[in-house]
Amino acid sequence: MEGLQIATYEETTNYILKDKLVNNILNKTNLSDSEKHELIYRIVSNYSHVKRSPKSLYSKENLPLDYVSFDIETTGFSYSDKMIQIAAVKYINKKEVDSFSTYINTNGVEISTPISYLTGITNHNIKNAPTLDEAMQNFMSFISDFPLIGHNIISFELPRIKKWANIDLKHRVAVDTYEFASCSPLDVDDFKLETLKIYYGIKLNSHNALDDSRTAAIIFEKLRNDDFHKAIDQETIEQIFSKKTFCYTGAIKMGRKVLEEHITTRGGRVVKSMSSKVNYLIVAPQIAKNLTDGVKSKKELVYEELISQNINIIKLTEDEFIKMISED
Repeated sequence: MEGLQIATYEETTNYILKDKLVNNILNKTNLSDSEKHELIYRIVSNYSHVKRSPKSLYSKENLPLDYVSFDIETTGFSYSDKMIQIAAVKYINKKEVDSFSTYINTNGVEISTPISYLTGITNHNIKNAPTLDEAMQNFMSFISDFPLIGHNIISFELPRIKKWANIDLKHRVAVDTYEFASCSPLDVDDFKLETLKIYYGIKLNSHNALDDSRTAAIIFEKLRNDDFHKAIDQETIEQIFSKKTFCYTGAIKMGRKVLEEHITTRGGRVVKSMSSKVNYLIVAPQIAKNLTDGVKSKKELVYEELISQNINIIKLTEDEFIKMISED
């Protein structure tokens, strides 16, 4: 089994030309076969980088029983950013046997407030952490020659490890759970890690490399076993928020999509604007730079105005909301 490779422009062009819809459209033109090929080839070569994602890669006989699931956290999404955490979990015969996690010193590059809040990683955490070279040496020792598992690793983790640490893992067996999920019949809007966590009801933190490594492994095993069933059934959850309206503001640590799922699966609804029709306002730390008064969001100011008019709206922190749903 080989790791996913980037398709050549020629392969991608030929793949597109086999599409029935494309053929139907092209056949209505006066283009010759060579002109059709040249048109599609030009589009592909100039505007896309298509990854080869064959379904055969995910056949059961090809999937490893022993593997390492891993993830990284960074100061941002561009190649000019820095790695601040790398973690991995080792599985033997599909059971966790060991784990590895380390913060990484960014050599003076500070973690922004939004990234710090999102990941929980502070500049204090990385101050005396290993250098990137030291961290990657330990990581490589941990993963040994095990196959690699991870979510979106083909387009995110592996290229950045190559760019930042000059370690090329593209020839390793690497199963990307994002690509794996996209080859499945899952009934989801997208294949982001947060979306799949909600779908499968996985109760692990997000944006922590160690937790995300375990999450990817759980998703991998679900897909391997053809488990495409949604874990959360709205009918089995007590409708504690029936006819209740929620609004939220600030940096929701659990993720906005997860928060909204918690509300709607319990019978509530979510609105974008504060008004007298709102029953609950969930307030998380404000990290935006365009706050109305420099401290509070517009939603918080509207809430205070409504409260002054004796309109009963309950304000909750994210922790208070979590406590509320944990008791249902």
